[in-house]
Formats: sequence, structure tokens, C-alpha cells
Amino acid sequence: MKQFSFLLILLAVMAMPGFSQNDSNDDPEIKTLFGDKPRTNGGYAGFGIGYTQLDGKDAFTTTFRGGWIINHGFVIGLSATGFSNDFYVNHNPGTEYSSLQGGYGGLLFQPIIFPEFPVHVSFPITLGAGGVAALHSHYYEAFDASYYLEDESFFLLAEPGVELELNIIKFIRASFGVSYRFTTPLNLIDYQDDDMMGLTGSFTLSFGKF
Repeated sequence: MKQFSFLLILLAVMAMPGFSQNDSNDDPEIKTLFGDKPRTNGGYAGFGIGYTQLDGKDAFTTTFRGGWIINHGFVIGLSATGFSNDFYVNHNPGTEYSSLQGGYGGLLFQPIIFPEFPVHVSFPITLGAGGVAALHSHYYEAFDASYYLEDESFFLLAEPGVELELNIIKFIRASFGVSYRFTTPLNLIDYQDDDMMGLTGSFTLSFGKF
């Protein structure tokens, strides 16, 4: 009986390391929906210029934007754009001119495809709101004019686009893009409701940790 008890104790002692090892090996690793690799974070600020048409006239845009870059491949940020279809040139003395001027901004979402490549693409979209003023100008001289406000309106906006991006150096990126503005009706006197809608071609320089 004593020999049998001793044998049981000996077997139990020998089995303990095995149980301990199995417990550690069988402990399941928790998986997540977004992967288990450490997340990298970065950010950037950019300035862009663009060409578009408003009310059938040539117009220019200036854009400031910036955001948080997640895992090199997705940006969440803010974007703000100003616009005008009066280039203030080639106006003869005594002429009258009507123009649209204003701005818009909102949240920026930007998936980036293959960001580690020197040349790659991204798909920015801005969701927000803006305001536009219809101005009437009387030019006394080429660069001397008086202005008065004819009407103004506010609108909601969605502007999806596609950009070809170039990694110039590690912290500078240049991009050439095309986007399209979708807006709610303008309700401006003497203008069409869709006069703010249309394509924009742009060039942007961005600085940051990509």
C-alpha cells in the first residue's frame, strides 16, 4: 500500500510540469478586429491651389488641410477651401462684373493606397458646409473697383477626389488631384442652384510624418 501511494505521488510530481506547460501553451491569444500589430501614428499639414469653374467662369481655389495618419494608410482630419471666380485682371475702366466668392470646409477622410511606394494614390473626401457670396463690382480702373453684395447662401457639401502622390523626401509629399463638388441648392438671385458643383484640378504640398 505504501509503495502504491508513493508511486501515485511520484507520478503526480512528474505530471505537474507538463500540466503547467500545457496551460501556458493552451492559453488562447486574444485576436482583434483590426489586427495585432502595433499601430503607427503620424500627421501632416498641407497647402494646395486649384482651378475650377463657377457659374461658367474660371475660378481659383486655395486649400489648407491636415490630419492624423493611422498606420500610414488612412487620414482623419480637417480641410478648408476658399474660392473666387474673379481673377481681378483684364477689367476695363467702367465695366461691371459679377462674381462668386466664399469658402467651405469640413471633415477629411483619406485612404492611401501603398503609401510606402514613391508614387501612389489616395482618395480624399471632404464632408462639410460652406458659404458663398454673389458680388457685383464696378471697375473704375483695372485694379480699382467698388463692390456690393447682391446675395448670399449657405450649402452642404461632399467633395470626393483622387490624388497621385509623390514622396519627395521623407517628410514632404506632393500630390496632383481631381475632385468633384456636390452641393445642396444655392438659392442665389440670378444664379443656378448647381453653379457651385463641378470638377477641380489641384496641386498640394504636404509636410509631416507620413
